[in-house]
Amino acid sequence: MSLDRRYFLAGTGSAVVGLVGGAWSGGGAHARAPVSKSQVPGFYRFSLGQFQLTVVSDGTIAFPAEALWPEATKAERDAVLMSDFQPTDKSTLQLNVLAVNTGERLVLIDAGSRGKIKPQPTAGRLLQNLAAADIKPDEVDTVLITHAHPDHLWGVADATDTERTFPNAEYVIGEAELNFWMQPQHPLENHARWGGIYSQNMKTLAAIKDRIRTVRPDGEVVPGITAIATPGHTPGHTSVQIASGSSQLLCTADVVGHRAVSLQRPDWRVGFDLDLDQGAKTRRAFLDRCASEKVMVSTYHLPFPGIGHVVRAGTAFSWLSSDWSWDGVSPT
Repeated sequence: MSLDRRYFLAGTGSAVVGLVGGAWSGGGAHARAPVSKSQVPGFYRFSLGQFQLTVVSDGTIAFPAEALWPEATKAERDAVLMSDFQPTDKSTLQLNVLAVNTGERLVLIDAGSRGKIKPQPTAGRLLQNLAAADIKPDEVDTVLITHAHPDHLWGVADATDTERTFPNAEYVIGEAELNFWMQPQHPLENHARWGGIYSQNMKTLAAIKDRIRTVRPDGEVVPGITAIATPGHTPGHTSVQIASGSSQLLCTADVVGHRAVSLQRPDWRVGFDLDLDQGAKTRRAFLDRCASEKVMVSTYHLPFPGIGHVVRAGTAFSWLSSDWSWDGVSPT
């Protein structure tokens, strides 16, 4: 063998001599590096055709597994989660906001939570990670709100809902979604789970009401970005198609919420879907499209940066993360 003992000793001889000769003082052996819990980076940048895309983290949120999939038995949930080496008591979901620079417009797809979700202390980090990515809030032209849930909508305004986070932006939301939340005598107003969300939604939407533009299914958000109707999670839930030249990407928003369960068990009804049956039907159809078209996919809740492909696995699906692109080109 070429890598034999003599080769190893020859390659490390100077280090061995230094140790044997007493040059090693050991004086710093007991020093301990400071412990930090921070993780870097909070953004990931790549290209799609002529567009530059940046995934910017708003942090994470976590829920008990039984709240996410209440109709599955504990044994069923545990089996899927354990197959993916994940905890069985709770599931942590990423918050992956996508910034799209088309060359003409700077578009954010969703706005995070601005730290308003209680108790979710690990969320609300969008602004600091936008700064790290050198994206200034006043440079954002358009914010597309895929649906009016706290981790997507509430970040458009500050804690008092008096100051817009992105002061120069227009706010685009699905027409059906806005009509649902703005209807009089709302059915969720006094709901045990959704009542508080409805109340906060009204305050947050009021902060941007003079800058809202609605979009219909297959409508253009800006050139190159198209709204896709994916109802179920909410009545007007919107996913997104981004296209530049021959390059294309689909954003799932909350159609897909979990790397293992959403793909291995796409027909499981999700506890946070307002229409449980429609949510499951939409999820399977969307995943089928992603797999059939072999298109790149951007996800809001899958492990950061949430870029990859959906592939078929029997009658279900699996998730293949794209390789990290260190030079900012399109990931594979």
